Formats: sequence, C-alpha cells, structure tokens
Amino acid sequence: MAKIYEALENAQKGRKGLEIPEIPSSRPPIIPSSHPPIPSLDMEEGESRLYQNIEALLPDTTKKIIQFIGSREGEGTSTVIREFARVSAIKFGKSVLLLDADRNHPSQHLFFNIKPEVGWEEVIQDDGPIDKALYQIGETRLFISPVSQHSASTPPMIDTLQMDTFLKKLRQRFDLVLIDSPPATTSSEGLSISSKVDGIVLVLEAEKTRWPVAENVKERIAKNGGKILGIVLNKRRVYIPEFIYRRL
Repeated sequence: MAKIYEALENAQKGRKGLEIPEIPSSRPPIIPSSHPPIPSLDMEEGESRLYQNIEALLPDTTKKIIQFIGSREGEGTSTVIREFARVSAIKFGKSVLLLDADRNHPSQHLFFNIKPEVGWEEVIQDDGPIDKALYQIGETRLFISPVSQHSASTPPMIDTLQMDTFLKKLRQRFDLVLIDSPPATTSSEGLSISSKVDGIVLVLEAEKTRWPVAENVKERIAKNGGKILGIVLNKRRVYIPEFIYRRL
C-alpha cells in the first residue's frame, strides 16, 4: 500500500534528522477555495513534525522563505509543500504564502479551484502591488500566488534583481513563504533561486529516485549557494501490515 513517508534529514554537521510519521498519499478532490479541507490526523502529525524540524534548524529566522524542490517529475513535491502550507497556517496560525514557481506545470491554483487573473511574475514585470497576485484560501491565513498565466512564453524572472525586491516584500508580509519549484533535472530555475531563500527541502520519491541523482542535485544546490535543511522521502511503500509497522 502506497504511503507518503517523510524523513527530514538534518543537513547540519553533527546533528541527526527526525523521521516524519507516514501520511496518506491519496489526493483530496479539488474543492472551492472558500472551503479549505482539514488535514487528517496522520497528515497533520507528519507535517507538524516537519514544521518543528524546520523551526529548530532556523531558530533565529522569524520570517522564513523555504524552497521545496524535487530531483525529477512525479516525486510529489507540490503535494508535500501544499499540505505543509495548510498545516502551518491552520494548526500553527502562521501567515503563509504558497508561491507556485513551476512555470511549465503550475498546479496549486488548480487544486484550490482558483482562476487567477494576475500571477506573481506579472506583478514583478509591471512593478505592481503584490496584493494583485495573492489569493486567500477561504478565511484562513493561507494564500497562494500563481505564476504568470503566460509564463511559458515570457522570460523567467527568478534570477533578477526585481525578484530579490519581490521576495523582500513577501518576507515583510508573511511568516512563511514556501516556494514550490520545478524539478532540478528539468529546469534550472529552481537552482537559480536557491541562494535567495533561507533553506531548502529536497523531496525524493522513496525507492524510485536513485541516490546518485539526489547527490548531484544536492551538489548543484550547494554550488549555487543554497542551504539544504534536509530530505523528504515521499511515497514510501510499507510491505508489512500497518499496525505491525507502527510498533517497530
């Protein structure tokens, strides 16, 4: 039975990471943005542990910009970051912005059934107010900001001074800015932004992603000046009954 299993491995020397309890992998149906779903108890527990680990790794940074990136397509990065964003906002009461930075396959606005008129790249290009690209999820403290509606045909804005200014404004506005990046092996844009964030969580599909590929991505992030906080192992399969697995 497929599961989402998350393990945040501390990248700091001399410290061990903590395993995150397994989380159901079934994707909830698309719902209207005015009625955000409540995560299951297992899901909430896992994302809560992930939140606490990140807080422990960045204790002196009150306003955080965290990037989630996978090594390849299909590893579930968008699902992991979305559930983390929802738990951070709903359970921990943080003001959270989920920034969709996957220009080729944007998905967050589809999940929340939002039809954006303006994306964050358009705000940067026009030097407009950031509120134009912010979409609140119901009455929660969770917002999403989709990429430009014409992103595939416009120059990327990630590696620009305007992007630096934009991120600075977002940091002032939100407790947590979470960046959903395209896979490292399919786009260089995620690597370009790695030096602009406070920390990076690398998402890997358990038993699928080869470690040489993961190591290559980690090295490329480090060369770009990024700080990897840890690794999330996603979609881990449990080959023994769940009630026995939980007692091991």
